[in-house]
Amino acid sequence: MAPIVRYGQGPCDTAHGLGGLCVNSLPPAMWYWPVALLLAYAAISWFYLRRSAKLGLGTRIRPYLVLGVALALLMAADQAWTAAHPGFLAEPHEPSLFSQFADRLVSPAGTIGLALLLLARIERSWPLLAVTCGYLIAMLNSGALPDPSPWAFLPNLLLQGGVLLVGGIVLALLHRSQGRSAG
Repeated sequence: MAPIVRYGQGPCDTAHGLGGLCVNSLPPAMWYWPVALLLAYAAISWFYLRRSAKLGLGTRIRPYLVLGVALALLMAADQAWTAAHPGFLAEPHEPSLFSQFADRLVSPAGTIGLALLLLARIERSWPLLAVTCGYLIAMLNSGALPDPSPWAFLPNLLLQGGVLLVGGIVLALLHRSQGRSAG
């Protein structure tokens, strides 16, 4: 991910554009997240369907998959629109709190968090809800200070990924300990 964000922010060549949108030459970073998210939502859905079949239970994974695809497409459309119309919604001064919040929710990190909220609801899992809330807090608070460095995204990415990784490990350990005590 880091090399794609670092080196994949190239300019859009308007010669290949369609109505100002450069379809053939969108920067690679704009293609990475929608594709990665769609693959992740498909993999998570497959895992849940496989697990529910193994346990002999049904699971309602379709709402999670539909929301994930819709969020990934919304994020891709937002990125494409912003690339094609960079000054359309530019604010004359500092961005408002609402616009910063909306930008974060439509970001890749925001779409992951919103889909996790729905998954926690579907699973009726308080521990997953706690991990998701921790992730959303880290996601909304990351990047508060501007940094001119092209690698400025890395600490935020490590914080958000770290919260998900540690949360996943804690959830796995909790699941394992519940499985052993029940058996």
